[in-house]
Amino acid sequence: MRVDHRSITGLDIGTNVITCVTAESDDIGNISITGVGRAESPDGIREGSIVDVNGVAEAIDSAIEEAESLSSRLIREVFVNISGLHVRGISGMGSVSIERTSDNGCGEISEQDVERAEEAAKSIGFPSTSVVLDISITDYSVDGIGQLHRAPIGLRAEQLSARVYTILADKTAVLNLKTAVEIAGRTVSGIFPGALASAKVVLSDDEIDMGVALADIGAGTTDVAVFRNGSVCHVGSFLAGGNLITGDLRSLRISVSQAEKLKTDWAVASTSMVDTKQKISVTRVGGRGTVNVSHAVASQIVSQRVEEIFEGIHEEISSSGLNMNEIPAGLVITGGSSQLPGMTDVGRDVVGIPVEVGVPNKFESVTSLVIDPSFSTAIGLVMLGLEIGKRGTGRKRFGSGNYWRQIKDIISRLR
Repeated sequence: MRVDHRSITGLDIGTNVITCVTAESDDIGNISITGVGRAESPDGIREGSIVDVNGVAEAIDSAIEEAESLSSRLIREVFVNISGLHVRGISGMGSVSIERTSDNGCGEISEQDVERAEEAAKSIGFPSTSVVLDISITDYSVDGIGQLHRAPIGLRAEQLSARVYTILADKTAVLNLKTAVEIAGRTVSGIFPGALASAKVVLSDDEIDMGVALADIGAGTTDVAVFRNGSVCHVGSFLAGGNLITGDLRSLRISVSQAEKLKTDWAVASTSMVDTKQKISVTRVGGRGTVNVSHAVASQIVSQRVEEIFEGIHEEISSSGLNMNEIPAGLVITGGSSQLPGMTDVGRDVVGIPVEVGVPNKFESVTSLVIDPSFSTAIGLVMLGLEIGKRGTGRKRFGSGNYWRQIKDIISRLR
């Protein structure tokens, strides 16, 4: 094998499974996925945070080695995701006066004025127990006229304000994540919120500009991001996902593996899709006989929990301060637990806006395996990593890279 410094690797550290995707980009920006690997990580992650650093490190190493075997390239650095209740966003605003250039009391806004306003907005305080993951410029206002989504350079005004959205994560959770990767013999190149990574690969620029919500429904958590006018305006997470559905099905006195199989291969999320004639015989836990399960009963159990998940998504979207009619592009769901038949129907009924399943795209691949919602976060991390390398210090509202060096410095100081 040989090390290829041009390749980028995304490592999705999920509650149940670690997913590794490595890719390369050519000179004109075409992305080709060259390696994929997965490994189970049972009980290593709880509520989005690592609780067994050595167990997670072992799974990370296994997933990366599998990706290396397919790509024939050594992987030394990875971009990773982080999720959980501790990942949250804070809005901030900064204002500056514009220097007069004439007797009419108004000055002309310059590039330096915009930078001063942005720096003032970024100066909001946050807890010492947190680290910054992302800072996005959301909009500007000039003399009270707000929601300007381009820097108003050249405009005459007395005052300029900039609004930013800063995403934070718990410092200890970041440190444990970094430690697990280092125990596995690799280095963390960057850490991104899971929802932003998934959004990067399943949402279009038009959707982000128009107004859209994304929900990455994983095994243990559901991560939500809301976008409007090209910018993220809310990031949140709650503790509900596919594992709760599996746990509910275990009430039938069946094993975890049997419950998981019922969920993924047989049950449906919408009771309107139930086949009342279907039944299946399932081995009871411990091998003590069998139990006949009807399609109606299994699907009713699944449907109730799915409705609860979408109620949580609705609450997170409402927390953004936007009304549902301000999200015309609707809700896009992705992640491993988004694929149950009938999910979009239940989501539409509960949330009240159109719901679609988001599948990662915008790339070529050596395998069709990755054309699947469960790979959204890992592939999104690759996309963000490539963007960081290309963008330099240019200003951008979504996934801003202006402060990447500062973020890496913070990570390096976590000892």
